[in-house]
Amino acid sequence: MVVDLFVERLVQGGDGLAQLDGLKVFVPFSAPNERVRARIVQRKRDYAVAQVVEVVEPSPLRIEPACPYYGRCGGCQLQHIDYQGQLVVKKALVNETLQRVGKVFFPVANITGPAAPWHYRNKTQYPARQDGRHAPQQKERGLRLGLFRRNSHDLLDIDRCPLQPESFDRIRQAVLTAARDSGEQGYDEVGHSGNIRHVILRQASARGEVILIVVTRTATLDSRFVAALAETAGVAGIVQSANPDRTNRILGRGHRLLYGTDTSVYPILGRDLSASAMSFFQVNTVQTEELCRKVLKYAAPTGTETVLDLYSGVGMLSLVLADFVRQVTGVEIEPEATRDAQANARTLSADNVRFICGDVDKVLADVTRADIVLLDPPRRGCLPDTLSRVAGMNPRRIVYVSCNPATLARDLKLLEQLGYEARAAEPIDMFPQTAHVETVVQLARPGS
Repeated sequence: MVVDLFVERLVQGGDGLAQLDGLKVFVPFSAPNERVRARIVQRKRDYAVAQVVEVVEPSPLRIEPACPYYGRCGGCQLQHIDYQGQLVVKKALVNETLQRVGKVFFPVANITGPAAPWHYRNKTQYPARQDGRHAPQQKERGLRLGLFRRNSHDLLDIDRCPLQPESFDRIRQAVLTAARDSGEQGYDEVGHSGNIRHVILRQASARGEVILIVVTRTATLDSRFVAALAETAGVAGIVQSANPDRTNRILGRGHRLLYGTDTSVYPILGRDLSASAMSFFQVNTVQTEELCRKVLKYAAPTGTETVLDLYSGVGMLSLVLADFVRQVTGVEIEPEATRDAQANARTLSADNVRFICGDVDKVLADVTRADIVLLDPPRRGCLPDTLSRVAGMNPRRIVYVSCNPATLARDLKLLEQLGYEARAAEPIDMFPQTAHVETVVQLARPGS
C-alpha cells in the first residue's frame, strides 16, 4: 500500500512521524515538514511503519548523505539532514520527551555540537564473518569485517566510514589481509564455528595510535596473524578477548595482552585519563570535554562539598571535580574500570578522591550523605531504589548525565516525586549523524 504522507517531526530513534487517518506512521529517513510518497511495510493496531518511495516536497533541512552506505548500514539515522538542522531536531526530541514522559516543563537549552561532525569516533566495533559468497572461488574465502545492516545481523561490507578516523579503515584492511595470510576464520553465529567474532579499534592517544581488540570464540589466535598486525603502522597494542558463549554480548569475561599496550589515554581538560581495553569511555573525545564542562557548571562547587559520583567508570567526572571540592567518592561495578579510576587518581595526585568497586544500591546502603550527587547510568537509567536512596541523602544538587531521553524523563519524574525539581537541561551532541543525544540535567529541592 503506497500513501502520501506529511512528516510533522522526528521522534526518538530518528524516524519521522506522520498521520494517516488518525493512525501514527513512523517513516525512517524522512525529515521534518516534508511530503513523501511511502509504502506501508508494517501495520499494527495503533501505529504503522512506512518506507519512503519518493520525496514529493523535500524538507528545507534535507541534504544528500555523505556516506555511500547510508540507509543500508545501521549506524546512522540523520545523515540526510543538514547538521545545523540535526541540532535543532535533537533539541526538540529532548524537549518533547521530557515534557511527555517526565512532565518536565521548562525550555531545554540549545544543543552544543562539535566544530567538525565527522571522523569523531575514538572507537569502532566491527562484527566479523566468514563468507564465500563474495569470492569467485571457494579457496578465496576469507574473513569479512563490516557493520551490521539496519535492523539485522547481516553483515554489510564497507571500505570506509566517515564517522571514524581514516586510520581505522587502513587498519581494518590490514586485519583482513593478516587473516587471509594466516588462515584465521571469521565467526559463524548460526553454526557457532570459526574464531574471530569482532574486531574493535580504540584510538589510544592524541597521536592517533590504535589499540586493536580481537574477540575470539576460542582461547587461541594464530601467531602469524598477531605478528602481522604488530608490524602495522599505528597499532600500539593488540588484545585478545575470548568469548566462547552463544550470545550477542561482544566481549568475553577476560582478556590477555598479545602486543604493546592495552591502555588508551584520553586528554580531558588538561588531564590524561587512561582506560584499559575492557573499560568504557565516551566515543567522542572532543565532546566529552564539553560534557565535563557542563557537569562542572551544574555541580557549581564552592570548594567545601562532598561529592558522590555513581556509575563512575574510569573516574572521569570524579577527577574533573576533584580540584573544586573537598572529597569525592566514585562507585563503579566493573572491577577493571575501578582499577583504571584508582590508577588515574594516583597519576593525577588526586588524594581527595576514592573509588569503590561495587553495586551502586549496595554501596548506597552504607553512605549517609553527600552535598552533590552525580548520576551517569547506562541507557536503562536508574532503579527506583537508587533514586530514593539518593534523595534520602538530601544533597544540595543532583547532576544527571543521560544518553537516553526516555529513561532520563522517567527518572526525573520520580525525582520530582521525591522532592527534587529539574532546574536546567542541556543536550550535547556526542553522536553527530545519529539519533543519539547526551543530556545533562541539574536538580535541586524547590526553594534551595
